[in-house]
Amino acid sequence: MRSKIVRYIILISLLLLTAWGTAAHFYRKSEDEKIQDFDADKFCKIGFTDEEFDLFCDIAFNRAGERIRKWNTDIRVEIEDTGKLDKNVIAEVDSVITLLRPLIVPLRIERVPDNGNVIVYKNVKSAPANKPRQKPIFVNGIARINEATDHAWKINFAHIYDGRESGTQTLMHEFEHMLGLEHPMMLYEYYLTIGRSAIPQHYSAYGGWLRFQGVPYYISEQEKTVIRMLYSPEIKAELKKDDFLKRMERR
Repeated sequence: MRSKIVRYIILISLLLLTAWGTAAHFYRKSEDEKIQDFDADKFCKIGFTDEEFDLFCDIAFNRAGERIRKWNTDIRVEIEDTGKLDKNVIAEVDSVITLLRPLIVPLRIERVPDNGNVIVYKNVKSAPANKPRQKPIFVNGIARINEATDHAWKINFAHIYDGRESGTQTLMHEFEHMLGLEHPMMLYEYYLTIGRSAIPQHYSAYGGWLRFQGVPYYISEQEKTVIRMLYSPEIKAELKKDDFLKRMERR
């Protein structure tokens, strides 16, 4: 009698697990279809040039999976060891936040004293290694966001390391990475802050590089537009580049 009950329990458990797995599969498929089927007409109301569209396609899609990575929650920036830092150093972070704030509406970005989901380490000599037993990495600046998985491309946590000798543009550059932007793969005829680590840029941008690379907190108008495009409510984390281009071609 007991063995029959055990067999029934096992059978029912297997059926429930199969049903749960099937439901999860179709739910996931439905959610993925919603992500890929964005409203291209609403997206275009942001207003952008062909030049800005090309830049968006170049730097807004994650290299590893050719998908969008972005935040869908408010960003809380916490500076590590503020008590040991000069007020001007803290003001640098506040200035970057102020410049980026209108670009990611409807999300908010603000500095908080604790419980941040973006931790900024200022005036560092190096950043910890990603893997055990590796030596620390000596950097001017580096941003690390949470890793993506097959079913999770949203950004929900980040660390930014800013070196002692780096300028404010390096800080802006790392904040752009934190928002989900990649280094450009193409060459451009204008100066890009997100391209500072991807030099050489197009030869015709060299004059701009000399002119702008020392400008505090500089970010090009093209990059500002790309960030607005990335944080449009129509663009969802996990959106595939191929599907995005197909939808844009159809409109």
